[in-house]
Amino acid sequence: MAGAFRPMSFCSSTSHHGLNTAWDGDLFNNRRNSSISLEDIAPLSFNKDVTQAILHATNDVNAMPELPDVETFKRYVDRTSLHRRISGVDVRSAYVLKGVSMDELARRLKGCRFESSRRHGKHLFVRTDGDLWLRLHFGMTGSLRYFKHEQRTPRHTRVLFVFANGHRLAVEDQRKFGEVGLLKDVDEFLKKRALGRDALDISLPQFKEIFGKHRGAVKTILLNQKLIAGIGNIYADEILFRARIHPATQVSALKEKTVAKLFRAARDILKKAIDAKADMDRMPKSWLLPRRGKGRKCPRCGRELKSTTIGGRTAWFCAQCQKRAH
Repeated sequence: MAGAFRPMSFCSSTSHHGLNTAWDGDLFNNRRNSSISLEDIAPLSFNKDVTQAILHATNDVNAMPELPDVETFKRYVDRTSLHRRISGVDVRSAYVLKGVSMDELARRLKGCRFESSRRHGKHLFVRTDGDLWLRLHFGMTGSLRYFKHEQRTPRHTRVLFVFANGHRLAVEDQRKFGEVGLLKDVDEFLKKRALGRDALDISLPQFKEIFGKHRGAVKTILLNQKLIAGIGNIYADEILFRARIHPATQVSALKEKTVAKLFRAARDILKKAIDAKADMDRMPKSWLLPRRGKGRKCPRCGRELKSTTIGGRTAWFCAQCQKRAH
């Protein structure tokens, strides 16, 4: 990717007509609780219920952003940051930039507007009116905040987009494993990365084909981004819990109807997590997600949850409800 972009003219700075942004919340931090109040981020026109969900977003600081989180980020960008002219880009850590320099990122985005967005797996792409795409990957600790210029910039801001309306969009990333880059062609990027189909776009026949062609533990298959893009560690556990499948079960031991059950579980879990805005407090009490951890109990049978390591990742499960197939 390095050096792939030639200098080009700045984007048009003409006004956007008919803009009616539905969400002008000042702050978003999807995966961390903080000491802010509801009033800090809720203008009079802002839906207080939605804002409360943001404030009580997922508290598990060890959880990486997965498909539901990134879809929530996408919808947040759509509601806050589209059609606003970018007056400047402040790169505070070049470490997160991939395939683009600090100067090039600022030069090529200044005067542009974000026009639309697209998500694939754990990647978020935001199209500009200059026919460039901003690529965001949130790594382990990435998140977004949209806020007024007079408010304090978040501590772990790595890239700051400054809008002409006086607001800013901060890309936060405490551990700096995320990525920020520019693209001309999203589909070409996905092809080069050899990413699999998005977990919510894959069909049942395609899902069955993946499980018919590959071998290994079922959780390892779910986590393989080159096969299915978007599912990470915590949602893989939730999907397997819903389907009552032990995470170490070998794919070869799964019957066709069990694979179909797994497919339905994956779609349902991901969609409901998106509806909950990836907020653990809004997820059903019957889910495993809020209970993952040592000494916690299965929400289904009440027995203590177990853990094991599969493919280098910790898997939480109920040995009673999720029997290992042989």
